[in-house]
Amino acid sequence: IAFLSNPITYALLVWCLFLESTGICSGAWFLAKIDKKIRGFQRDEVYIGSAEERQAKDMGDEDDAAGPGHMAKLPGFADMELPASLEKLMKEDPSVVEYIRSISKQMEEKDGKGELSFTEENV
Repeated sequence: IAFLSNPITYALLVWCLFLESTGICSGAWFLAKIDKKIRGFQRDEVYIGSAEERQAKDMGDEDDAAGPGHMAKLPGFADMELPASLEKLMKEDPSVVEYIRSISKQMEEKDGKGELSFTEENV
């Protein structure tokens, strides 16, 4: 609360609350505009390029199942997709499969939930 005793901070707070009350814009937009001027921020396209430029450069922005309207798989479910490196390791070393199964059994005992099943497709 001590920072409110600073007259500049108090004036900015009052101005932002006034803007909020009028409904013209949010006080956060006002502060962001000031921050943008001070730090010289630019639009994202300046830093990372437009969508067309990124696609032309093959930046790896494929339309995977991510973003709004796409369900993300939650960890800890039997139908999860394993990383390729883990699948390779599981094929090469059977003790890895047993270790993962032991962890799954520990989770089952702890949570009372079903065991993760690793099928031959995953192994």
